Amino acid sequence: MPNSIKICSLLIFIGINLRFATENIINALIFFRILQSGSSYLRYDIHTPSIPDMYGDMITVIVFAIAYLFFISADSKRTTTGKSFNLQEEPGEGYLQLIRQLKNYMKKTGVVAILPLVHLESSKQIINSIRWTKGVFFLGILVGFGLYLFSKYILSIGLEILSIENNYISFFLNSFNDVIKLCSCLVFAYIYCNYLSTSKGISISLYLFLFIRNFFAMNFIGLMTEYDLHVLVPFLDILTPLITFYSIGCITTRYRSTRLSKIIGNHKYYSYKIRLSTGSTAIS
Repeated sequence: MPNSIKICSLLIFIGINLRFATENIINALIFFRILQSGSSYLRYDIHTPSIPDMYGDMITVIVFAIAYLFFISADSKRTTTGKSFNLQEEPGEGYLQLIRQLKNYMKKTGVVAILPLVHLESSKQIINSIRWTKGVFFLGILVGFGLYLFSKYILSIGLEILSIENNYISFFLNSFNDVIKLCSCLVFAYIYCNYLSTSKGISISLYLFLFIRNFFAMNFIGLMTEYDLHVLVPFLDILTPLITFYSIGCITTRYRSTRLSKIIGNHKYYSYKIRLSTGSTAIS
């Protein structure tokens, strides 16, 4: 996979973790009065966007913007060369030398017919990764983060300012706002699980956690105003750092696995070259 696509996907994943930290962790810190402005005239509240919220969202926007630049650079590189990404473009001459050695080995063993399949499978993997990154951009940034910003800074504030007296219209707009919040959160959860290829148990746990958390935070059919269920949300938000720790652990494990596979691949390659050179010396 091209490096720019890898970096782009990683930055999107980091942005999603920042999104969880911005809304959930900051919400808990404000509720338990750990994070406050220090001024009695300007107190942070969990029901309205606060300055820490805005800073967190700004950082997330910057991360997504950098990811977009990496994605554009990868796409422009492919357009300039007029070719799709393949393994020959990425490793360069070392790859071509390996292919030549592989061809000689396959001719001697009589399995040269599988060589085109190796190229085809490699190209398919890279094309699939580029398509996945495009899909993540559409879901994560345009749909997920776009809905999140629209609900938080436009619709929610607009409903507070307008104070619509018509109960039916107010109920409809507030319910619509709640659905947007829930959909945005579930979109991020889908991308999170898809990026890490989490197990079914982890995926279901994350979906349930985010659904319950956002359900308590919503004023669905008046549950918040009647039963004060929103006070349970900060206690659930305390569990959010577990998502961050799990993300760090998965990324670290993936990096070590990638490094190990490269070392094993290089070892096999040089061992094969040594065997070839030894065999040619013995024949001469």
